[in-house]
Amino acid sequence: AHNNHPTVKPTDLMRYLCRLITPKNGTVLDPFLGSGSTGKAAILEGFSFIGIEISEDYMKIAEKRINHAITKQ
Repeated sequence: AHNNHPTVKPTDLMRYLCRLITPKNGTVLDPFLGSGSTGKAAILEGFSFIGIEISEDYMKIAEKRINHAITKQ
């Protein structure tokens, strides 16, 4: 898959940050979803996730990445 977002974050870093600040059974909110790194990480860590993105192109990328993480569960 093609990801042309300029600031893709490492999944392992975002997983660590999700664990660090999210309570057990919590929900991660990312108001600037971008390519979905935080959403992907939240799902892989077992958290609920809400993401907001203004760009339709980036939203499509994020949706694919997050859905892929869901199928890995």
